[in-house]
Amino acid sequence: MRTFIAYDIEEKFRRVCEYLIMKGKKLYPREIKWVEPVNLHFTYLFLGEIDPSDVKVVVKMLGLLSEQIPVLNLENGILKWNPPFKPQTIWIEYSLNNPDFEKIRKDFQKKLCEEIPYLKFDKKDFKLHLTLGRIKNKIDIERLLLHEEVINTSTTLTQISLYESLLYPQGPVYKNLMVYKLNQEK
Repeated sequence: MRTFIAYDIEEKFRRVCEYLIMKGKKLYPREIKWVEPVNLHFTYLFLGEIDPSDVKVVVKMLGLLSEQIPVLNLENGILKWNPPFKPQTIWIEYSLNNPDFEKIRKDFQKKLCEEIPYLKFDKKDFKLHLTLGRIKNKIDIERLLLHEEVINTSTTLTQISLYESLLYPQGPVYKNLMVYKLNQEK
């Protein structure tokens, strides 16, 4: 089963994202496959294909992880095209002001790999982001650079979930397998 771990978003922030997607659909109706608002999330870790028997291990470890991760207060995301010169996605990216965040994430990956040895993770630096759309057709880069802007909205991430990603021709469906509240005290 195809799985990932993600932060769930607040309804108020989902509405802001819906507005941005609606605005984007007017500019790029065919060039970009826009994310359905119900599927919006901040990916923490993409696990990929895992054996269904390993879900229990991930759920247990995610419970322990949720005790270590504090609630995240995010402000002033930046609307970005990624990568900038040959874009494949449009997302809202946030800077993290928590120096322990990446260490906790890497430790979690290491422990997961000890329990489920076939897991392989991307070596790229982590960027906390929420994907709004995936670029299907070539887009004029000059036009894109004019649209990078700060999104003046804040949101709070208070829970993290394990999802199964079911892929269909009309688009993915994300099934929530387990939800944990983040540590309120850190």
